[in-house]
Amino acid sequence: MGTRGWRRTSQLICLAGFLWLFVATEYRGLDELPYPVGLLFRIDPLAALADLFAPGPFHWASLWPALLLVVLTIFLGRFFCGWICPLGTTLDGSSALLKSPRSKPRPGWRKAKYYLLLTLAAASLFGVQLLGLFDPLAIFLRSLTFALYPAYNSGANGLFDFFYVHQVPVVSDAVNRLYPFWRDHLMAFHPPAFQLGLFTLLVFVVILLLEKVERRFWCRNLCPLGALLGICSRHALYRREPVELCGDCKLCTSACRMAATDEAGHARSECILCHDCTGYCPSERVSFGFGKKAPSAGVDLQRRGVVTSLACGALLAPSVMTGPPTWRSNQYLLRPPGAVDEEEFLQRCVRCGECMKVCIGLALQPALLQAGPVGLWTPLLVARHGYCEYNCTLCGQVCPTGAIRHLPLEQKKKEVIGIAVFDKDRCLPFARREECLVCEEHCPTGEKAIVFDEQQVLVKSEVRTLKIPRVVKDRCIGCGICETKCPLEGASAIRVTNEGESRRKRDAWV
Repeated sequence: MGTRGWRRTSQLICLAGFLWLFVATEYRGLDELPYPVGLLFRIDPLAALADLFAPGPFHWASLWPALLLVVLTIFLGRFFCGWICPLGTTLDGSSALLKSPRSKPRPGWRKAKYYLLLTLAAASLFGVQLLGLFDPLAIFLRSLTFALYPAYNSGANGLFDFFYVHQVPVVSDAVNRLYPFWRDHLMAFHPPAFQLGLFTLLVFVVILLLEKVERRFWCRNLCPLGALLGICSRHALYRREPVELCGDCKLCTSACRMAATDEAGHARSECILCHDCTGYCPSERVSFGFGKKAPSAGVDLQRRGVVTSLACGALLAPSVMTGPPTWRSNQYLLRPPGAVDEEEFLQRCVRCGECMKVCIGLALQPALLQAGPVGLWTPLLVARHGYCEYNCTLCGQVCPTGAIRHLPLEQKKKEVIGIAVFDKDRCLPFARREECLVCEEHCPTGEKAIVFDEQQVLVKSEVRTLKIPRVVKDRCIGCGICETKCPLEGASAIRVTNEGESRRKRDAWV
């Protein structure tokens, strides 16, 4: 098997491995996840860059593989994009299905990813982190988490239900025997449902459909991770020979999937080491290896473009940060337990969706504008949809950048997400003088955070003793189970607000 065969094998193995880790990012009856489910972001240089620019210390223990990838790229070249990246592999498959046209290099287009990287880096340096919105690994995981995985689970459940209800000879028995294994290892603990599933899917589909414009359109022109790795690979020791175009052929200008070779020569920063050119070269002149230092066609970034990109990133930060604190303008903005202060949280979170994927109580949902204009796809606790399981610490285990701290269970049980507040216009004991005990029954704290005060009330000309619920502020941690389980239809009669959350800096608002 030639080098191209090994590359394709590597792509398929890595894609299968990442999909397996994705499925393993699930509660399977254990409080500790047994596999390195966050590996994809441990090797992500953009996640490391976001962590580096965020306040606080760099998370060396979890992100050192990303730095190792950068060092390997400096020596070997941009191999990650061609051999490992799951989005790149998906785009290659999409390109084959869509029959992407061969096209000559468009140097002006591929500058865009470098300008985008500079803009995002400058914005992060000044306090607004948007790297996660354009990170290809985050895009891949978000699309799986919010759109594809829920659809897969729904389809699988429907299929198993069909063969259970309709007893098809031979087939139903085989499917029913397969179901326990499939349920315990290849499906979600609870059927997942996310608010931005369709929007996330549309973004992913658009990226795939760009293959109709040219092969690897995203990688060539828009990917900031590709730009970062391209910069690191400018002087890589592993290189292509010959560097220049052959005068009698020039097939490389149209056949290269990354358009890495043009009249100016071979651009090492654009080459993903796919080795395709060793196969389609009619004279078999092309080879790869470690050789002497050779010139490489670089990206001719205009000084004006660089300055404009940096200025845009620098100006973006104050325009966003001068607004009122999001927790102040939105009292229902709830973050997962262990989340750091909101300002730091928005700088650390790379919008990967891992915490939402693993949430047992289905409480975490992706934000649209609830957390402000830069909070898109960050995790929110939506208590009417689900609740924070009292004995669960999984979200802190999978967060790759420390936006959600991994808390010991005893500490997590004391972490205050918010405070529950009754709506007396809807709560049955207050509004209708009807007894309801649901919120108190489900409250998980050691000493109940919801207690009852007995009152004598007049109901239809009859004096009755009615239990009136009350929240004990010092005991409530804002887990949201009372809001989730409230039996009223529509809005709950008890809502969790972010008052008193543990993560907030006490001097953040005067």
